[in-house]
Amino acid sequence: MATRQSAGKSGKRATASAAGKPGNAATSLAKPGRSRTTSEAAKTNATSSAKSGSATKSASPAKSGRNPAPSTDRVQDTSLVRRWLRPVGTGLGAVVRWSGGGVAFTTMIVSLLGLADAVYLTYQHFSEATSFAGCSDKGGINCLAVTTSPESHLLGIPVSVLGLGFFLFMVAVNSRWGWRSPYAIVHWARLVSVIVGIVFVLYLIWAELFRINAICLYCTGVHILTFILFAVIVSRASFAGVKATSSTN
Repeated sequence: MATRQSAGKSGKRATASAAGKPGNAATSLAKPGRSRTTSEAAKTNATSSAKSGSATKSASPAKSGRNPAPSTDRVQDTSLVRRWLRPVGTGLGAVVRWSGGGVAFTTMIVSLLGLADAVYLTYQHFSEATSFAGCSDKGGINCLAVTTSPESHLLGIPVSVLGLGFFLFMVAVNSRWGWRSPYAIVHWARLVSVIVGIVFVLYLIWAELFRINAICLYCTGVHILTFILFAVIVSRASFAGVKATSSTN
């Protein structure tokens, strides 16, 4: 009986030990798998970090190339230009506001340019100059031939003097006070004068092309400026009315 019990116990022990060993083997087999998985994840992380680092390195030169740091010389040049242009812009803005802006400023500037041109032509006429600055005295462009031709006088009055008087009047009526004048006669005088002026300009152009067969550059400048005045003033009167100019500027 004792032998049977011991044999039974030994059998149970053997069975328990046999049952425990496979479990240990499974555990030992599972551990290497986990370690492999961990090592593979580490390798993947290292590869991804290496790729991201290389991508960052490759992207940084591109960014630095797209937005290069401005040099000190360029910054200094820009600041100097701004310093010079700032008072010019401020002064120009003040002049535009003072003159009334828009049509008033445009007609005033054109009138002043025409006056300067007419003053030069008048000076050349009375000084009996034989040459004009920047103008040829031969061929189709010949300022001297035009200014000394019979057509350079109208009723005994030099055309340059008539142009001088015209632009003097234009400067007055196209000034700030001229455009803001409450008197309708001032605005009517401006309109009528510019119409008469453009008719006279057309006659002078015809004389240059078909009678004198020469063109004066300074006279052409007067013609162009007169045409600009005509276009601006007539357009203004057409859209806003002659009397409305005193209240809108």
